[in-house]
Amino acid sequence: MTKWWFRSDTLFKSILKNTGKLGSTKFIGALLGLVALICTGRGLRPHDFGVLTMIGAYAESVSSIAQFQSWQIVLHYASIPWKNGNRDRVKTTIQFALGLDLCTSLIGTIAGVGALLLFSHPLGIHAHHKHLVLLYCILIPGMSASSVYGILRLFDRVDIVSNQQVVTPTVRAILCAIVFFTKGGLVGFVWAWFLGALAGQLYMWITAWIELKRHNLRDAFRPDLFRATREMPKGSWSFVWATSINVVLESAWEPVTNLIIGRILGTSASGLYRLATTFLDSVQRPAKLLEKSYYPEVVRLDPRTQEPWRLALHTSLLSALIGIVATLVVYIGGKPVISIFGHRYADAAQLMVWMSPSLIFFMAGLSMEGVLYTAGRARYIMYVQFIAVAVYIPLLITMGHRYGLNGVGFAYTIGMIFLTLLTFGLTMITFLRRRFIIPPHEQDIAS
Repeated sequence: MTKWWFRSDTLFKSILKNTGKLGSTKFIGALLGLVALICTGRGLRPHDFGVLTMIGAYAESVSSIAQFQSWQIVLHYASIPWKNGNRDRVKTTIQFALGLDLCTSLIGTIAGVGALLLFSHPLGIHAHHKHLVLLYCILIPGMSASSVYGILRLFDRVDIVSNQQVVTPTVRAILCAIVFFTKGGLVGFVWAWFLGALAGQLYMWITAWIELKRHNLRDAFRPDLFRATREMPKGSWSFVWATSINVVLESAWEPVTNLIIGRILGTSASGLYRLATTFLDSVQRPAKLLEKSYYPEVVRLDPRTQEPWRLALHTSLLSALIGIVATLVVYIGGKPVISIFGHRYADAAQLMVWMSPSLIFFMAGLSMEGVLYTAGRARYIMYVQFIAVAVYIPLLITMGHRYGLNGVGFAYTIGMIFLTLLTFGLTMITFLRRRFIIPPHEQDIAS
């Protein structure tokens, strides 16, 4: 069984190798991130920690809503052409993706600042914190723009992507430690977290430019949305809108959820939720790294064959096993880790217990979206996401009002299970009808 598992799919071995590269730096980044989090938790009262969380959640929410999945555009429409030596198609696709990033960055930043100035009170943002939120709005363009990630993965520069995972937490940990020892307070920690994120963004953009220059594709680093649109395959805009709406719906699970909790339970509860999700994110990172390595590989395969579906199944089963281990880690180590932050944050440990079963389902479903996107089912993923969010948000509000943080954790788990089951159902239907699929790079020929 073991021999079949690894020998039957050389791509799977390649994915595991890339996952190892990402994982080594991610582990270091996670430790440094924990240092930054401990310094922040120890240096702030729960209320101020919640304020910092709300500030970050606001910028993340705006960027999640105001963005196109430009990195997916690069991988889906440039991977096969790059493999076949079609440099013109690669150049056009990258320019198209960068053009999307430029538009969404401008719109997102303007909308974020405008909404803050006009609706800060309904959003739960106090007037004396507006200037700190405005500072974080500077990060919205970098959060919204993801084409650089697609460029680096197109050229298989996993090493550069993995290094970025150390840049942000390193800068953040150093600055948070300085703020902690100098008693810089809330403003100091906001600047520390802001500069850490900015450093990571700049690193990605600079390295992407260097990589394009190395491949003699410097002209591709020029946004040209209108001309590129005419040269993209038919159906590309449908893919753009579907994937973007998916991100808007997926945003409900993290930053938007954080804002809802802050609104119904207060900023302290929002901070506890952020602390719990940060720990959960740390233990589920191996599965996320596996998915990051898997996705660029599966888009290079023909979805009409069994190969990408077998690869997705391998990845899903391994991710589910990682999810089981992660859940046990939370049950055993969650409370001791949270105790490092002090007794004021003890409720976060109980919240994690309620949320941890979701890890198994979340991780198992990660690989399914990748193969569905490859099969051109972005629109159906959107429907699945919409149904899941439509069930989750009312459940979150109801359970949060009635049972507090424990209700939030239970609602999160139920919502994630429901989403995963819907995704697996869609995957099975698509697999059975795979002979009708037209891959993205063939759509201009078939139309």
